[in-house]
Amino acid sequence: MLMLVVSWTLNLFWLGLNYFWRLVSVEVLLAIPVLLLLYALLALVAYVYWGVRQVQEEEAPYANVMVGAIVAVTLLYFNFNLLQYVLQALEP
Repeated sequence: MLMLVVSWTLNLFWLGLNYFWRLVSVEVLLAIPVLLLLYALLALVAYVYWGVRQVQEEEAPYANVMVGAIVAVTLLYFNFNLLQYVLQALEP
């Protein structure tokens, strides 16, 4: 979970660097938050799937599923807000 947050932070830093210095095209700047949003959605599905599977097979506590889902939903929320911010910044 820590690596998800670190990866998101580094991607956000890279996006900010490229946006303010205009090193890449607008399409790439828009594609990064979209890809991060898809990544967060995939993480949510994976956390729930593997967490429920672990609960069923190993009788693990449901707290693991909840923690993973909360982290994934938080990343989904941050990525959605980032996408809205980038779309507003790109408007003329």
